[in-house]
Amino acid sequence: MLGRDALGAISMTIDETLPSLTRGGFRFLPNGNVELSDPEAVDAVRHLRHAVEAALPVDVREHVGEKSGLGWNLFFGHVVGFWLPQRFKVGFLRALADRAALHGVDLALRWNEGRVVAPREARVGPVALVAGTGIGVAAGVLVQNLWPYNPALPLLTAGAGLVAGRWYQRLVPRRECGDRLCRTPLGRGEATCPSCGAALTDRLN
Repeated sequence: MLGRDALGAISMTIDETLPSLTRGGFRFLPNGNVELSDPEAVDAVRHLRHAVEAALPVDVREHVGEKSGLGWNLFFGHVVGFWLPQRFKVGFLRALADRAALHGVDLALRWNEGRVVAPREARVGPVALVAGTGIGVAAGVLVQNLWPYNPALPLLTAGAGLVAGRWYQRLVPRRECGDRLCRTPLGRGEATCPSCGAALTDRLN
């Protein structure tokens, strides 16, 4: 389990390097390498990698690099490239564990075991809006086939799906882990975060 000092160092390093990382222009090449357009972003990735390396044993890093087929350094670059676009809904350490799991490695960091974290409420992402629109359009096509002489009815049906998706997106919150390095979606009855291992309180952030 990662200690508080290691967690603090990683969190602080993310804050320091994020401006450079967001300007980095991440691009994945056909050969699997990562290309960054900004030299400062290269240094930022290296700085963040060193903070994580200080917390993970060498044998763990070597195992992850070997299983991924990328080597640890390149694997880490892929983790950063995966995490950056969705950093507001996926914590960095969760992204690290998820990418390792993709290559069959269970990191099981569980860095918050024995600690209490208050969950937070976050709005549902655009998936609700897309789903509502899709259902509305499908229902509109069905309505058009059933009542072909009323052209306004299919449009109203499709619009109703869009409105319903938007309503769900704005009014129905998603419960997630309050640790910003995690942000794992939670079920209503979960008392422990399945990713970081935190004990969850009933109080929401």
